[in-house]
Amino acid sequence: MSLAAILTCPVCHGALDGTACGECGRTYDAVGGVPDLTPVPPPHGEVRDRWSLWEALQANGEQAYEIDPPSHLSIGEREDVRAFARFAQLEGRVLDVGCGPQELPSYAAGMPGELVGIDPLMGRQPRGFGFVKGIAEYLPFADASFDRVLFATSIDHVLSPTLAVAEAMRVTRPDGAVIVWLGGGTCSPRLLARAGEARRMLRRGEVGAFVGAARAALRRRPPAGVVTVRTPGATMTFEVPTGAIDAFHFSHPDAATIEGWLRAAGMTIEATERPLPGHCFIRARR
Repeated sequence: MSLAAILTCPVCHGALDGTACGECGRTYDAVGGVPDLTPVPPPHGEVRDRWSLWEALQANGEQAYEIDPPSHLSIGEREDVRAFARFAQLEGRVLDVGCGPQELPSYAAGMPGELVGIDPLMGRQPRGFGFVKGIAEYLPFADASFDRVLFATSIDHVLSPTLAVAEAMRVTRPDGAVIVWLGGGTCSPRLLARAGEARRMLRRGEVGAFVGAARAALRRRPPAGVVTVRTPGATMTFEVPTGAIDAFHFSHPDAATIEGWLRAAGMTIEATERPLPGHCFIRARR
């Protein structure tokens, strides 16, 4: 089945006549033959209110991808990528939400079936898979179009996680699954150290100290400013916009929070695995 056969208006899910919706009247664009189905302005206030902040974070991410791809994208032979491919059980038609700008994510190499990607960055063209430019909160696909929907280290970049997860469930087939890879900044060494200290507090019975530390952490937000990010391949400087938790993310949700989003959307958690330090995989069924 062609990609065009499952494309719909990302807002009302009506049929598209080229780049126009015949039902709500919204019009979209195409760049070099690639559909750009990003609804501008977004229809939800919670998304519109964060749009400028999101654009600043996206610009930081795009710069990092260009300067040091191996540290920020699923490319090359990596243990974490192989572990995610095994856990995700990729088969049938797969939607990769926030697929990144690379030609093909490593976890999808050699997978049976069909990969479709969506990302706010146009990225490298042509892609090694079907691709649409857009955002997670407004997926431009017909209901029940996919056997698997992936958030591979992308769910902490979206404007509204609850909208994004609801959309993921909508486009997943009744026997399909939504799979989340939580890693990178979400499980940074500093956060892991804090988690270790929290466990030690609880083992010692220091419940009051634990609650106080937790409340302080929730209140703590780094001020906007310039930060230096060092990776094995580069040293980069970024502006942290006001309202962001770092140069790339709105927040760092933990596994329990994400599982709560999935359950609230009507899904059942089938499996949660932590195969490597700093990485958590979650698979949920409709």
